[in-house]
Amino acid sequence: MSGGSERQRADELRAKFLANWEKVRSWVADWDCPEIAWLEVSAIPLPWVVGEEGEQTWLEHQAPFMDQYQWLLEARPLARGVTHVRGDWRFAEGHEFERLEIHTRTVADPEYLAEILTLGVNAAALKGWTQADAQPVYEWLFEGFDRRPMENMVTGRHRSGFILLDFMRSPAVMVRAGAVVRPSRTEINVRLRLTLTTTDLGGSPLDSNGEPIPR
Repeated sequence: MSGGSERQRADELRAKFLANWEKVRSWVADWDCPEIAWLEVSAIPLPWVVGEEGEQTWLEHQAPFMDQYQWLLEARPLARGVTHVRGDWRFAEGHEFERLEIHTRTVADPEYLAEILTLGVNAAALKGWTQADAQPVYEWLFEGFDRRPMENMVTGRHRSGFILLDFMRSPAVMVRAGAVVRPSRTEINVRLRLTLTTTDLGGSPLDSNGEPIPR
C-alpha cells in the first residue's frame, strides 16, 4: 500500500472515530432529561488516558487504528428521586457501533422511567430509528416497570426495526444498622442495553426497512 493510500485510509478511519465522538456528545445534548447534568464528554475514550497537551497527537496517530473503545458517561443528579445515571457507549473494530447501555438508580415510578428511557433511546438515533418507534418502546418499557412488584427482578427483550433492546429491572438494596440488607420498595436499578440486529426475535432476516423477510 502506498504512502498516499495509507494516509487516506487513516483519514477515513479518523473521520469515523470523530463521527462517533460527535454522536455520543449529541446524545448527551439531545436527551431531554432535566433531572440530571452530564459531565463533559472527553475526546479520548477508554481505555486510553491522555493529557490535554497530547490530545491532538493522539487523534492523529492512535484514533484511526483502535480495535475497541468506550465512552463511560456519568451524570450528576439534580432532582430528588434520581440517585444515579450512567451511559456506556461501546465501539468495535472499524469504529462500528457495538452497544449502548443506560444504567439508572431512581425512584420506582413506572410512567416516569418509561418516558425518560424512551427519550434516551430516541436521542441515540440508532440505525433505522424513527419517531413512530417511540410509542411502542414506551409501552413495552412501561409494562416492564409496572407488571410486577418492585422488589422483584424483571427482564425483557424487544426489537424495534434494527434495534434490539434488552431490559433488566432489579430492586435497589438498603443497608440498615447491623448490616441488614433488604430490597428497597421505593428505588430500583435499571439496565437498558441497545444493540443492532439483522434478524427478528425468531431468527428471520430483516429487509432494508428493518422488517422480517417472509420465509
